[in-house]
Amino acid sequence: MLGSDDFFYVGGSPSTADLPGSPVSNNFMGCLKEVVYKNNDVRLELSRLAKQGDAKIKVSGIVAFKCESVATLDPVTFDTPESFVALSKWSAKKAGSISFDFRTTEPNGLMLFSHGKPRQQQRKDPRTPPTLKVDFFAIEMLDGHLYLLLDMGSGTTKTKAIDRKVNDGEWYHVDFQRDGRSGTISVNSQRTAYTAPGDSEILDLDDILYLGGLPEDRQGLIFPTEVCVCVRVHVRVRVCVDVFNYSCGDPKSLRE
Repeated sequence: MLGSDDFFYVGGSPSTADLPGSPVSNNFMGCLKEVVYKNNDVRLELSRLAKQGDAKIKVSGIVAFKCESVATLDPVTFDTPESFVALSKWSAKKAGSISFDFRTTEPNGLMLFSHGKPRQQQRKDPRTPPTLKVDFFAIEMLDGHLYLLLDMGSGTTKTKAIDRKVNDGEWYHVDFQRDGRSGTISVNSQRTAYTAPGDSEILDLDDILYLGGLPEDRQGLIFPTEVCVCVRVHVRVRVCVDVFNYSCGDPKSLRE
């Protein structure tokens, strides 16, 4: 029975992958016609209360109070090393999530990448000129293994998502969850935790989110040495970024 301090989620949560007892990592996409909570003499018409803006109900993200057809997220195939998709800036300073499906037989390739504004970092020796540093986020394939790379200003963390190789031509589901300095990356529900070094909990990304690769003209693109720019062909990807706060599967541009 729900008490005055209890709550529950409908359709998802801010960090679904971290909910205890649930193997599901993604929030729901689709139509819930009517949501009602019943317990003895208590009846709460949750969907109606949410539509009316009741103070006890919090609605997050883009929610339409009518059933609409949801577009199928068809895969994008990258057939040449020059192919990539440029998505709008991913605003996920404090927390965020990305999930996507992919399959490939290629051993190396950049799946996702974005970076923040460059800033000068003074070296310990004052006689040495300062270096440029940027926050960045990347998911890459290297020698058939999938890696997460993350830097929030205090150093880079590199995490192998799964021990075995994933370039066997089969579909894999990847889910990345972040809350402050820590989070998880999972492949087919096999989850690996990570913690970024330092004290910063803000990921300050200020550029396009690149999917599948990078443009040939990289003027103005600060690319960290930790990330490998690898030749990659024929990768099929279905991607969904921040289900409640981002346009899923709606690329800003496709360039080949």
